[in-house]
Amino acid sequence: MKLSIALIFLSGLSLTLAASRSKRAAYELPDGADLIVGAVRTSFVCSNDGYYADVDNNCQIFHVCHTVVNMDGTSEMLQWSFFCGNQTVFNQFSFTCSYPEDAVPCGSARDFYYLNANLGAGPNVPFHNEQDVARAAAVTPGRASQPIYVPPAVSQPRPPARGSGGFRG
Repeated sequence: MKLSIALIFLSGLSLTLAASRSKRAAYELPDGADLIVGAVRTSFVCSNDGYYADVDNNCQIFHVCHTVVNMDGTSEMLQWSFFCGNQTVFNQFSFTCSYPEDAVPCGSARDFYYLNANLGAGPNVPFHNEQDVARAAAVTPGRASQPIYVPPAVSQPRPPARGSGGFRG
């Protein structure tokens, strides 16, 4: 009897822990993140879907925001927080972690939040247009006279998979 009560308790505890891990909380960063980022300010709150540099944390942290619709029809905004590797910052122009000299300055990151509207906008909507590139070049140190790499809008064809007849190895 005691054994079955203990097993029920342990299985309930493990389900509770699994459920809490499956829904990642905002600012739940890995241990030691403060060694790279410093004291973390938890002031950023998602307002729209997308990827956002956290200006209050010197853009060393970024957030992924996503709206979900629950079974009862209500919606909620989920927020996941990540930090960039040592000596890099989140570049709001490219949605990547970059060296600071290759990124739009952190103080200008909010000026590029609008780029999130281009995510999933369709195959004929480029992620960056010429005005976006010129705007980023104007504020990026050392880049005003150099072109900024913009990935192609159309994905390249993939090589055939093994065993599909197109590859002999």
